[in-house]
Amino acid sequence: MDEHHGHILVAEDELIVAHSIRMRLEHHGYVVDGIAKSGEEAISILGSTRPDLILMDIRLAGEIDGIELAERIRHEYQIPVIFLTAYSDDATLERAKITEPFGYIIKPFETRELINSIEIALYRRKLNAALQTSEARFRGLFENAVIGLILLDHDGRIIEANRTMLDLVGLPNTSPRAAGDALGPVINAARTRRGRVEQSITRPGGERRLLQISSAKIPQAPNSPPYTALFVEDVTELRRYEQDLQDRQRALRALFFNEETIRERERTRLSRDIHDVLGQMLTAHKMDLHWIKSGHQEENNAPRVDEMLEHIDGMIGFVKRVCSELRDSVLDDFGFEVALNEHVKQFTERVGVRVDLDTSCASETLGRDLAVSLLRIIQEALTNVARYANASTVRIRCVTRRDRMIWTIEDDGMGFDMTQINLGSSLGLIGMNERAASWGGLVDIASEPGRGTTVRVEVPTGAGT
Repeated sequence: MDEHHGHILVAEDELIVAHSIRMRLEHHGYVVDGIAKSGEEAISILGSTRPDLILMDIRLAGEIDGIELAERIRHEYQIPVIFLTAYSDDATLERAKITEPFGYIIKPFETRELINSIEIALYRRKLNAALQTSEARFRGLFENAVIGLILLDHDGRIIEANRTMLDLVGLPNTSPRAAGDALGPVINAARTRRGRVEQSITRPGGERRLLQISSAKIPQAPNSPPYTALFVEDVTELRRYEQDLQDRQRALRALFFNEETIRERERTRLSRDIHDVLGQMLTAHKMDLHWIKSGHQEENNAPRVDEMLEHIDGMIGFVKRVCSELRDSVLDDFGFEVALNEHVKQFTERVGVRVDLDTSCASETLGRDLAVSLLRIIQEALTNVARYANASTVRIRCVTRRDRMIWTIEDDGMGFDMTQINLGSSLGLIGMNERAASWGGLVDIASEPGRGTTVRVEVPTGAGT
């Protein structure tokens, strides 16, 4: 017996029979861990050793008989038992079957019958151990999977559902069968539609989620219908992100075309101004120069010279105005605070709305590009106040919190119902958001009818430096 050595405990209260069994076993290469005459003695031996198999007589001395002992061993030690007994009546066999023994040998028996039963029992134990390991591995994967899993029989009945699946339908503390109504829409969607499908569900409390479901057939046994496994993922946020991305792409395209339209309009206007204004001034100066070249002299040329100087001053002013429109020279020459104060002053004079301005936000640390973005955002916010708010006062504040610079533009105007306005369709607001987003910031708008509007602009303090 070279291949099937094992440790065996013999539980037999007839010592002659017990020692006979021991000699037979040791002759075939087994190690006998001990002989127990009673159930209590067997439990004591199991306290210090773990045999691979127990040969047990159904009738044992003491208060615990072999069947009771076998049941306890099955639950507490998971050691296989082969019954050795002289009793073969139906009642005894029925009691013994409850303990799920690995064998049942009627005394007297042949040595070969005993050894064969032992070898089969040990082989079954090995298979059971491998099966339990595989089942534990499957159970661990099933329960800890990050996606929802449902296992169905061939009739579509729920066999099992993992914790993630129960979480997805909002019933984390419910058994799979008790959660059948909540899982029903998922199962029906998988059974009635082919391929990967999406199904909307409503969780307890009214929250709606979108689930993506795919399925696969799992063989059960030869000639048996396969199980069906459903794999379920929550794609609510993914679809929302995709929709937001599509909306943003459409908005950016609209903003791009709008910017191109504005740019072309400005080019046309500047071209017209340069042609009409600067062109006329240069033509007049050319005529004056021809007059001087022709040698015309008058007693008093001062008025003509003054007129030429006046034209030159006008040309200089015109060129400055055009350059200012193309690039904010105040911002370049004097910095963000001066440029913002100048714009606020012009806004107040033009619109008649008082602006309470506080720029105590260390704006000198702003890089030029970020300063331009902030100035344009505030300008757009003030433009919206002039167009829509019907306000009397605007408050502009800046604070620094940790690594964020936060600007607020708050008016006391009429406000609006945010549920009735599609902010994503406003090109001005899209431009504000994109300017802030390019620095890792954001723009948030809050408003209520009759309570004014607040625009909150947040950017990292280190951006643009």
